[in-house]
Amino acid sequence: MKVAVIVDDLNPDRRRRCFWEEQLRSLPDVQYELVSLLRQMEERKFFDVYIYDVIIFNWCVLDGAVMYASDRVQDIVSFYDDHFIQFVRKGGILIMENQPKRWRPTQKAYNVLLPGEVTVISREMHLFGSKVLVNERLKKHPLLQHLPMALHSAYAHPPDESWFPPNSTSAKSIQELYPSKVYSGAFRSWKSEWLPLLYTDDKLYPVMLVKTEGLGLWIVTTMYLASSNIKELIEGLIIGSKRHLLAIQQFHTHQKTMRKLEALRVFAIIMLMAFGIYIILATHVITADVPYDSTFLGNIVLSVLLAALASTLTFLRKHIWRSLRAAFNK
Repeated sequence: MKVAVIVDDLNPDRRRRCFWEEQLRSLPDVQYELVSLLRQMEERKFFDVYIYDVIIFNWCVLDGAVMYASDRVQDIVSFYDDHFIQFVRKGGILIMENQPKRWRPTQKAYNVLLPGEVTVISREMHLFGSKVLVNERLKKHPLLQHLPMALHSAYAHPPDESWFPPNSTSAKSIQELYPSKVYSGAFRSWKSEWLPLLYTDDKLYPVMLVKTEGLGLWIVTTMYLASSNIKELIEGLIIGSKRHLLAIQQFHTHQKTMRKLEALRVFAIIMLMAFGIYIILATHVITADVPYDSTFLGNIVLSVLLAALASTLTFLRKHIWRSLRAAFNK
């Protein structure tokens, strides 16, 4: 298996830290290469995406930071976007780590390859955490089924170890580094083809979205996959995604069908509720001659009716909410 990791610079003293080398060298049968798109362009070399099985965008490589020439990398990827798309359609796996500006995901970075597909949360919200949660609704996804429901950072470097070349970033960026974090920021919305696999530790926002396209797979995140050092997750994304690609495609197809069925289920429940209310009103059941408040029997009848109504509404609310989450792919 051949893996390309796109980084700022091939010189480790000039690039933001890449943790993928230490992860990939421990995986069996994986050959990896660090790639600088800027160097490729300067040397007038075409980056042949089709010779790789997996392409990884290192954190921040598309964030647009002028200091690291990420603005130019954005232009390069934008110009060659059709090749990356065809790479996925022909069976490739494309993984994107978090692309933040000052640790908050920047929408422009994701729009380079996926315009209108995914939307990150507002930059005013500074979310980060050292734990992510598996989406319970999708826990049978081939990329998740071997994982525990909660994944914790296993950051293996000293807390004061720098992620940046000396004097290349602001003191505030270093102060907000929090190296043991698994994610910073999250996604606010996404098209229905995407499945939200991992969520923030408060279960409010997804931090990993996955979509099949053609024969391949997109894995887009606001996570620091390599630095968080969650071995079983990394191995699953690199090796498992390729090995179980057919099962993944079948799962996504099944989920698409289930979303339609859940939408029909919600519609059916609402129609039944409307029909039930109509029958009650039409037959004057509510206004039947029962002494609701004047006799002991009337009080019992009233209590039973209220209890039944409350139970029915609670039951229906749970089912409607579950079906709506599935129908809208949450």
